Amino acid sequence: MSWSSLSVEQRAAALEPLAMRLADRAEDLAELIHQENGKPRSEAMSMEVVTSVRLARWCCAQAPVVLGPRSVRLPMAPHRRVRIHRRPYGHVLVISPWNIPLYIPLSQVLAALLAGNRVTLKPSELTPRCGDAIGELLADLLPPDTLRIVQGDGAVGASLIEARPDRVCFTGSVGTGRKVMAACAAHPVHVTLELGGIDALIVRADADLELASSAVAWGATFNGGQACCSVERLLAHSSIIEPLLARIEAKLRRIGPSTDLGPAIDQRQLGVWRTHVADARERGLQVTGGEELEGRRMAPVLVHGVGTEASRAWTEESFGPIVAALPFESDEQARALHDATDFGLTASVFTGDLAAGEALASSLRAGSVAVNEVAATVYGHPELPWGGVDGSGFGRSHGQEGMVENTWTQVVDLPRMGVEPKPPWYYPYDDEQERAFASLSRALARPGFRRAGRAATALARFVSRRPRL
Repeated sequence: MSWSSLSVEQRAAALEPLAMRLADRAEDLAELIHQENGKPRSEAMSMEVVTSVRLARWCCAQAPVVLGPRSVRLPMAPHRRVRIHRRPYGHVLVISPWNIPLYIPLSQVLAALLAGNRVTLKPSELTPRCGDAIGELLADLLPPDTLRIVQGDGAVGASLIEARPDRVCFTGSVGTGRKVMAACAAHPVHVTLELGGIDALIVRADADLELASSAVAWGATFNGGQACCSVERLLAHSSIIEPLLARIEAKLRRIGPSTDLGPAIDQRQLGVWRTHVADARERGLQVTGGEELEGRRMAPVLVHGVGTEASRAWTEESFGPIVAALPFESDEQARALHDATDFGLTASVFTGDLAAGEALASSLRAGSVAVNEVAATVYGHPELPWGGVDGSGFGRSHGQEGMVENTWTQVVDLPRMGVEPKPPWYYPYDDEQERAFASLSRALARPGFRRAGRAATALARFVSRRPRL
């Protein structure tokens, strides 16, 4: 049997061993990620291996619930029965990045497979062995040719899109994402884009500054700051911004260059960091950190001062351990400053007033918002859908929504009985038919037992008296 012809329960059962395989190889996978990506082993273990195990367990357990057929009752046609099916697209192409080389591609590949698709994974050319590891983990759990790993650069990705898969799931930069979307539109091909962000962390006047400063220090620098959901903008109430910045500066200085801080993936990325730091200094802004360290590392950077809102560190994605700070006077101003960007991936709000924090969080234009936590952590929970708005892309991975995106919807409408009467909307059209439907429309607009009964009687009598064409 082909993979797509199996039931979702059978596919989930076939993939169930993946979680244990990931756990059994945990140390080896963390070391592989460390070697290829450069992030600390502890970070690779906690943010990629552990989350991948959790993802595999959750997806296999939930797929039959989320992707299985469901029945829908039709009040207007009780003599009919309807089933809604989730059908696989067919062939899904996953193009994944280097910054989270195990968890990102695995989450997208697994969701597509559980939906019944064949999958081609093109990992980043900077982390090819992590992509191969995913293929090895899944190889004997799948029928032949269900999963392909294709290595190569952007030109290879373009050729794979040109081969016209049925769906593309792309994670990467905004510039490349635009090219992917244009290439998919030419066919057209369904596409999900998870792109960049210059995500903000908002600290209200009543926040716990000790917690908030630790959140900024970690949120701006984990993965070497090379995450679309890292904290790149800090908005702090004017009454507490000075003591908050002092705490952040002290904590950034205590981050261990070799134990805590990942390197720039290559010289090009390091060049972006240099450019943003140099721009801030040329503008006369206060810059803490920015010294280049051994192994393509840079000491974490905090930028603030009059004119920060015009700096490249504020307006462009640094994709590095750089955070720029601005003060605000009210929640309304914080909201306006937050939304004054083309991106909308994640945001974080720190406050002692949870009701006010939830109100502010809910009003922000961002796909995921966390209160008193860095919103990047949302990505570690497989239950939660992930994705952004505006320049951060569209569509979702993870959660039920991420599974469903790998399918198209089919409605199957069937009779409950062997013999079906000809419905009253068949030909011939006439005044009596029109009056019967007018009565029905009034009954639907103002429901009531007597009105609905009269309308149903009129239609039933109409069907029985006037055989349709």
